[in-house]
Amino acid sequence: MINGRLPLLQKLIVSFFVLIFLASLVFIGYRIFTKPAYEAYEKEQAKILALSVIELFAEKTSEYPEIWTKFDTKETELVIDHKKVTDNWVIKISFSKRGSFVQITSSVKSGWNSRSPQSALFKAKIYPDGKTEYEDNIPAATLGMIKKTDNRANGRTYLFRFPDEMKKVPVDIKAEERLISDSGGKEFLIIKNSSHQ
Repeated sequence: MINGRLPLLQKLIVSFFVLIFLASLVFIGYRIFTKPAYEAYEKEQAKILALSVIELFAEKTSEYPEIWTKFDTKETELVIDHKKVTDNWVIKISFSKRGSFVQITSSVKSGWNSRSPQSALFKAKIYPDGKTEYEDNIPAATLGMIKKTDNRANGRTYLFRFPDEMKKVPVDIKAEERLISDSGGKEFLIIKNSSHQ
């Protein structure tokens, strides 16, 4: 009786492994086919997220122009714990006080779980009234999308901190994750000033 069932069991096992093999081929083909679209989306997401960080600091500056005087050094770097950010995006901001303005550099990198790691870096001058001058030509449509008020909160908030977690930031800089959509309906993650929603 055992001998009679063995060929059927073997056939079932072979069929199971053939199905797994075929499914993995379909999955690999799908990943290869969708990679260009995924890469383009990830690049755009990096840019939008990096720009939203600068816009957040511009808004903070307009609300609280003395914010930069709270920092002892002329050059400072702040980060957000990437483990708290959706998709583990690495967000870093560095700034340098330059008399009548602050030179700010926003850099963003894809998280460890990205299929196609991307990064973006933007520099800008922020004046005490929040006016911002970007070094690069930024499309007005992109900035308009970031500044839209119909963005949706996704429930995550966090504080900017020094890379050295033991060092206390002299002023709380709170950020909130929000979702925006482009004209084609694609959703992008941004961070906004959490005190001004």
